[in-house]
Amino acid sequence: MISNSIPAPLNPVSAPGIDLIGDLHGHYQELLTLLDRLGYIESEGQYRHPQGRGLIFVGDLVDRGPQVRETVRLVRRLVGSGLARCVLGNHEYNLLCYVSWVPDRFLRAHSPRHARQVSATLAAFADTPGELLETLDWFKTLPLYLELPGLRVVHACWDQTWIDYLRQHLPNGRLEPGFLLESSIPGSAAYQCIETLLKGWEVTLPHGLGYLDAEGNTRHETRLRWWPQPASATWADWLVSGAEALACKDQPFDEEVPGRLYPSDAPPVFCGHYWLSGMPRLQAPNVCCLDYSIAKGGRLMAYRWDGEQVLDPAKLTSSG
Repeated sequence: MISNSIPAPLNPVSAPGIDLIGDLHGHYQELLTLLDRLGYIESEGQYRHPQGRGLIFVGDLVDRGPQVRETVRLVRRLVGSGLARCVLGNHEYNLLCYVSWVPDRFLRAHSPRHARQVSATLAAFADTPGELLETLDWFKTLPLYLELPGLRVVHACWDQTWIDYLRQHLPNGRLEPGFLLESSIPGSAAYQCIETLLKGWEVTLPHGLGYLDAEGNTRHETRLRWWPQPASATWADWLVSGAEALACKDQPFDEEVPGRLYPSDAPPVFCGHYWLSGMPRLQAPNVCCLDYSIAKGGRLMAYRWDGEQVLDPAKLTSSG
């Protein structure tokens, strides 16, 4: 039995360093490869670093990949033993809503698109429904963000307004049944909070433009950067990824951003979520996205953090 209990917090002050790992999406073998490259040694199902380094996962353990169950089991073991921490990703949140029933509806509609998104995860646990229920309960113990000494972690966007909202309404930073229900109601404060922290800022494209997302869906809204950009920046400068396919990419960006940009003097923050590609890079000296599209033939990415407040791109390490 894998414990669902909340372990003692991983302490970056006493740990020699922390390795932060991007979206996994059921890619278990790539995770093992990355842990090996980072110097972790397996013993009795656990992975420990000889220098005592710790691990933090930025969420999105499930969906899309070939070994969702194995991936979740390993991360649960690491978290349960105090060797790692993990924040909730939007795919874990979406799965919770997909299977949660209130008197007249599921919290997430069972549309063909939503069914496709969770199909790999539900198939992975088809023969072990009890373990799926345990896993869902464990997801509810995961924090929506981490703020540790000198270090912050959130799945998609660190927006201080909504971090402060969570501190007031969810003091332990974890989902509760009432909050989960409220967050499924469009327009509610809880809904806006989850949309921002787990899914990021979005903006409507001009002139009715659209694009195909990573799953082949046509979208007319696109993900927006939440770290500072030049005052004269174009649409291409402001979009997180995919700008090269947009007709408006070279036009000046004059939209109002949804919140306050991440301050340049704030502690380093790590996220996932954004389907990056190409050469690994920092988004800002104190912002690092670790999602390099492992579920679409990309790489699993990690950052080796040793307490620095100005991040170093040379400390990005990939699975291949």
